[in-house]
Amino acid sequence: MLSRRSNFPRRGPVSERVFGKAYAEAEHGGTWLASGLFAIALFLFIASLSVYEITRPDRAESLLAAGIASLTDIDETLEENLPALRDEARASTEEAVHLPEYPLPITLSRLEALTADTPTLRAIVLDRSAKLVYATGLDAFDETGEQASELFSIYNVIRELVGFLTGDVHDRARWVALASLVLASVLGAATLALNRGFVRFTSFGLAVLLAAAPGYFIARGGTYLIDRFGSEDSFVLDLQVLVQIMLDVPERNFLIAGSLGLIIAFAGRVLGFIADHLFSDESLDPNAYDTGPTLPFRRLTKWRWRRCFGGWSGGWAGGL
Repeated sequence: MLSRRSNFPRRGPVSERVFGKAYAEAEHGGTWLASGLFAIALFLFIASLSVYEITRPDRAESLLAAGIASLTDIDETLEENLPALRDEARASTEEAVHLPEYPLPITLSRLEALTADTPTLRAIVLDRSAKLVYATGLDAFDETGEQASELFSIYNVIRELVGFLTGDVHDRARWVALASLVLASVLGAATLALNRGFVRFTSFGLAVLLAAAPGYFIARGGTYLIDRFGSEDSFVLDLQVLVQIMLDVPERNFLIAGSLGLIIAFAGRVLGFIADHLFSDESLDPNAYDTGPTLPFRRLTKWRWRRCFGGWSGGWAGGL
């Protein structure tokens, strides 16, 4: 019977510890790398998805209409220029007329200018203004530079944020969201595959939480800073409200993602604890199993040779 021992040399306790430690470090390094890359890709996906959601035509145009109403002071503009608009519509032979002293090149039909009441004209002007700004950006405004110098820097910051409400940004955000979604899906699957047991859910959830936390605090901090720009100017106050509405979208999305990540990580820890303490098998220690006596291969072969062939060789020699 052949020996059950391996012909390869056994490692000593020191080499076992060294190889085990190196293997563990390499394994953990791969899992942490996959988790980190997954968190980055997920952060990009949530951010681009938020921009895509903000810049949807219906949502963006409603936000732009509210901002344009403040920027142009449309109520006062209509009150002061509506009589002149109607006179121009009566005297003009052209089908389209312009609202006097309005900073955007919006046209109205003669029928609209003559028959529509003030609320209807206001809605028409704001709707067409929002579509124009969505297509061309805030460069469509005829800026006069009359804002006070102390408000100019605030105006620039808010103007850049409002400038995201364009169709070009919407299209770019769509492609970034799709690419980051594919990348996050691959890296998320790798994070789950490289971990073992319920630890994979804990690692996955912590990566989601890591991706969501910075985005949430950035959006929340931006809202806080906008609130600190306190001013009595109605123009600044209205734009602050507009920017806060814009920042609510990423704040909500990152909060939802972070909450889901926290739940998944906590569930992984709880399920792992239950599995380890209630349903775990006994340790498969090879020393705990008796494999029976093992004889040295050389001695076994020599003993069998003498017993099996000793008598045969003597009888064969005597016969000769």
